[in-house]
Amino acid sequence: MQRALAYALSPAPGVPLRFLLTAPWFALMAALVLLWAGEAAFASRWSSATLGATHLLTLGYLSMAMAGSMLQLIPVVTGTPLAPSRTSAAGAWGGLAVGAMLLSAALGLNASSLFLPAALLLSAAFILFAMPIAKALAAPAPRPAIPMVRGMRIALGGLVATVALGVALTFHFGGHTVLPVVMLADLHAAWGLVGWVAMLVVCVAFQVIPMFQSSQIYPPPVTRYGPWILAGALLVWSAAWIGAPDFAAMAGMPAAAAMAAFAALSAWLLARRKRKEADATTLYWRLSLGCLAGSAVLYLMPAGENMALFIGITFVGGFAMGAVNGMLYKIVPFLLWYHMQHDPHAKKGDVPPIRAILPDACGRRQFWWHAAALAALLAAVHWPLWLARPAAALLAIASLRLALDLGSAALRCRRIQARFQPS
Repeated sequence: MQRALAYALSPAPGVPLRFLLTAPWFALMAALVLLWAGEAAFASRWSSATLGATHLLTLGYLSMAMAGSMLQLIPVVTGTPLAPSRTSAAGAWGGLAVGAMLLSAALGLNASSLFLPAALLLSAAFILFAMPIAKALAAPAPRPAIPMVRGMRIALGGLVATVALGVALTFHFGGHTVLPVVMLADLHAAWGLVGWVAMLVVCVAFQVIPMFQSSQIYPPPVTRYGPWILAGALLVWSAAWIGAPDFAAMAGMPAAAAMAAFAALSAWLLARRKRKEADATTLYWRLSLGCLAGSAVLYLMPAGENMALFIGITFVGGFAMGAVNGMLYKIVPFLLWYHMQHDPHAKKGDVPPIRAILPDACGRRQFWWHAAALAALLAAVHWPLWLARPAAALLAIASLRLALDLGSAALRCRRIQARFQPS
C-alpha cells in the first residue's frame, strides 16, 4: 500500500472535480425517474423505468464518480503524470453526461432513434477517458502501488468489455441488427457491475481503507491474487452463460464467494482499526461491505420472481453507491483543501481545515437518508403499491443532500480563494 504520495502530480482541480461534483445529480435524476414511474419500476428488472434509472445510476453516477476518482488517484499513487488536455477531459465529461441521459431516455421511453447517438457519445467519452488512463497504468509503478494499479488495469479491461457489449445492445434496440438480447444483457450487467465497478472498488480499497481508516494493510496474497481470482471467476461464469447456461448459476458461485470473502476481510480490518471513532466514510464502508456480502448471499439463494431486483438494489444502491458516497465525502473536501493550500496567494491561516470545508455532520446526515432510502427500496420490491414512490422520494432527498453538500463546499472554497487574490 502506497503511503508516500506524489501530490505534486495532481491534475488541475477542475479535471476531477468536474466529474465528482456532477455525479450526484444523476442519482437525483434516477430517483425522479423512479418517482415518476411508481410501482411500475418494481414490476421487473426489464421494465422501461427500471432500465432508465439503472443506467442513470451506473453511467451517470457511478462511472462519473469513478472516472473523477481515477483521474485524481492514479498520478498521486503511482507517481506517473496523467495530464489529459482540458479539451479531452471536458469532452469525456460532456459525452458521458449527455450520453447517459440519452441512453436513459431511449430505454425509459422506448425511443429507438436515441440509441445510436447515445452509443456514439458514450463510446467517444470512454475512449477519451480510457486512453490517458491506460497510458498511465501501463507505466511501471512503485512496488507499494502495484496492488491498486493491477486491479485498475483489470477494471479498465472490464470497462472495455462492458462498453463493447453495451454498444452491441444499442444496435439491437435501435433496430440495426438482431442479437441474443437476454444473453448479452446479462453479460453486459455482469461485466459492468463485477468487472468494472466491483473490481475498481476492491483495488481502491486496498489503498484508501488503510490510509483513511487507519487500519492494517491488506495481506499481500489478497492484494496480489484477489483481483485475478475475481476476474477469473467472472470469465468462468461468462463462458458458462454462453456455452452452458443451465450451469451458469453454479459457475457464478466462485465470484460470489470471492466478493463475500473480500467484504468479510475488509470488515475485519475496519473492526480492528486504530481509530475507533466512526466518521461518515466509515459508516458508508460498513454499509457497502455489508451489502456486498448480502448480494453474494442473495445470489446463492434459490432464484425467485423478484430476486434480480433484490440483488440489483443491494449491489448498486448499497455496495456501489455506499462506497462511492463515502469516498466523495473524503476526496472532494481534500481536493478543495489541497488546491487552496497550494494557491500562491494564500497566506498562513487563510485556508480552513478540511473538516471545516465539509463538516462530517453533513456526511452523517446524508448517510442516514441514504440508508433509509436503501431499506425502503428493498421493501418496495415486496410492496411496490405502497412504498415505490416513498422509497424513490427518500433516494431523491439523499441524492440532493449529497449534491448540495459537495456543491456548497466547492462554492465556499471558491469564495475563500477569491479573497486570496491581491487587490
